[in-house]
Amino acid sequence: MKINIYENYELMSKKASEYIIDTVNKKPESLLCLAGGDTPLKTYEYLVEAYNNNEVNFSKCKFVGLDEWVGLSKEVKGSCFEMLNKHLYSKLNLKENQVCFFDGIATNLEDECKRVDKFIFDNNNIDLVLLGVGMNGHLGFNEPNIDPNLYCTVVKLQEVTTKVGVKYFNENIELKKGITIGMKHIFKSNKKIIIANGEKKADIIKKIVENKKTIDIPASLLIDEKSLNIFLDNGAASKLKK
Repeated sequence: MKINIYENYELMSKKASEYIIDTVNKKPESLLCLAGGDTPLKTYEYLVEAYNNNEVNFSKCKFVGLDEWVGLSKEVKGSCFEMLNKHLYSKLNLKENQVCFFDGIATNLEDECKRVDKFIFDNNNIDLVLLGVGMNGHLGFNEPNIDPNLYCTVVKLQEVTTKVGVKYFNENIELKKGITIGMKHIFKSNKKIIIANGEKKADIIKKIVENKKTIDIPASLLIDEKSLNIFLDNGAASKLKK
């Protein structure tokens, strides 16, 4: 594990984007798994800027979605796919077969998990996964006490996750379950990035980094991984031991 602390959110996001760009430039056919949510948005802005400046080429990359809210179609504003497509995918001139994403309204969610599993296995596992971290330490929708030996899976969401989730939607949407890349796929990823910003994340970052590994805090299960880079701004790092 390597912890990288930067002065502000913008610089943290820039450095995270440079790490992704370096990965793609070294392996143009990388399989990337990138999180939705607010935290990575500036990182994606920098990726698009680099793409437009011909500093990186994503034409041989594949992308797999990290997670999706069960019950939401891809078109719903605030769905994980809608956010990633709006801020990243649509701006990189990707072909349809380059992106594999969970269908939140699939009739059979177990088959949907198997479909995404197959895509990952067929592409020789994830080369780089970019993860935000929840207030309860979740990664994707891998909530506390999740079985860490699962590949793609359906998860009952905790109240803290659903309360935070409502901010993404214009309408009142009931959120109960998520479908997600499981911890086993994350463990097997060649490179892992966790990003967090703001003082609101300081407590959970301290627990992840300074306490023992525990399934109560899924992100803590990665702390012994040499392939893990944590990118923080000063706010998120404010409670770490100096």
